Amino acid sequence: MPKRAPRSRSASRRRAKPAPAPERILSAALSAFAERGFEGATTREIAAAAGVPQGLITYHYESKQALWEAAVDSVFAELANDLGGVLAALGDVDPVARWRALTKRFARFAARRPELHCLMTHEGAHDGPRLRYLVDRHLRPLFEASTSLIREAVPGVDVAHLHYVLIGAVAHLFAVAPEFERLTGRDPRTPEMIDAHASAIADWLLDGALAHAAAPSTPARRRKEPRAMARRAL
Repeated sequence: MPKRAPRSRSASRRRAKPAPAPERILSAALSAFAERGFEGATTREIAAAAGVPQGLITYHYESKQALWEAAVDSVFAELANDLGGVLAALGDVDPVARWRALTKRFARFAARRPELHCLMTHEGAHDGPRLRYLVDRHLRPLFEASTSLIREAVPGVDVAHLHYVLIGAVAHLFAVAPEFERLTGRDPRTPEMIDAHASAIADWLLDGALAHAAAPSTPARRRKEPRAMARRAL
């Protein structure tokens, strides 16, 4: 008997089952809330993007707020699982190595899920019940874990400041990927570019913070620092 030709990968992909409807709804909701904010997103467009009847959303979620909460819970759970695995695997490694590995892992996550940074740009700019929900449920535990590790790795540094510097440096590139591609002709979402960006953050920001913390605080340096800060403020 003649051998049957193996099915091509493209044919297998065409026959692959779509994700379950609840997963498609949450993914479409996250994208809509990230792009247009809570007020701008509608359940009608979310249903269309997910390929489900709008009634299915109201069946699963009693309100748009409930859908928003489910979407953000889902992406933060994904982030916590991703970073938690690194911390568990490197529990006995020195803090600087853990910090470096975690930063690189976060860069890969930010490239895969740029919606999180876009969503937080919307929600973090306005105080209110949604921001309180994010802070109490997700942001505070992550902030405390991040700043604790930074404090271990670089004693004496302003941990809150460096935490936000790292988030912006890591995630902003992927949130504005089309802008970067139009300006440079390079797609930052390729595996090679993601690795290059992660390494750049580790080499420049992390090593810079370590070098600054290790530099002796001499009287001359202390006299220069206020003048340097004043020049930067101009």
